[in-house]
Amino acid sequence: MKFSRFIPLSVQTVVAYAALGGSAFSLVWLQQRQEVEPVPRVRVWTETAPLVVVDAGHGGHDGGAVAHGVIEKNLSLDIANRLKKELEAAGLRVVMTRSGDSFLSLDERAALAGTHHADAFVSVHLNTDGEGSAAEGVETYFAETKGLSARQVVSTGQGRTAGDGAEFAKVVQRLVCGATKAENRGTKARDYAVVARAACPAVLVECGFITSASEVVRLKEAGYRDKIADGIARGVVLFLQGRALAAR
Repeated sequence: MKFSRFIPLSVQTVVAYAALGGSAFSLVWLQQRQEVEPVPRVRVWTETAPLVVVDAGHGGHDGGAVAHGVIEKNLSLDIANRLKKELEAAGLRVVMTRSGDSFLSLDERAALAGTHHADAFVSVHLNTDGEGSAAEGVETYFAETKGLSARQVVSTGQGRTAGDGAEFAKVVQRLVCGATKAENRGTKARDYAVVARAACPAVLVECGFITSASEVVRLKEAGYRDKIADGIARGVVLFLQGRALAAR
């Protein structure tokens, strides 16, 4: 299901709930609504739309994992491009760390969050667990502690509040698994460079195991990759809506 088919929610409804108490009408409420209907395509931000940095993992001489005829850098870029379209359809601004088969260091990728004053950062990857492994499913990572460089950027006012990574990961994980029906492997705290050094809430999504004979079949299907992108995008929108409403 695309964002273009979201059930609209009136601005009056949003205002009414917001009047009940800014923080009360927050991410928690929005999460509960998602269980019974699609994320409303409504602009809760009053000025410039939030900006999301989308990072396609690996690239250039760094191919990432390889299994069952799949090279991670290619599949991650494909999903990232689909995610970009979904986010833009929802009215968000998007900056890609790479749009082709190019290499950027982890620091360069994370630094784009501060350069563009990003509101969220999403890194797209594929998982491995040994050729022929039965492991499959989606898992989302966040950093419990932000790196010094990220904290310095935030302190200068260039970056956004870098916290809420755990909540961001939780929302994205739930909606990706809901969209794909993939096994839910949960969220995990890891100080991976791209999420720990990004000066904004950041997550790294492992979209499935290319070492799983059954899951890689799905990952090779364009329709399934659309579902992954749709789920991630819904999670991003829901998270940013919650932050915007809670800040009122």
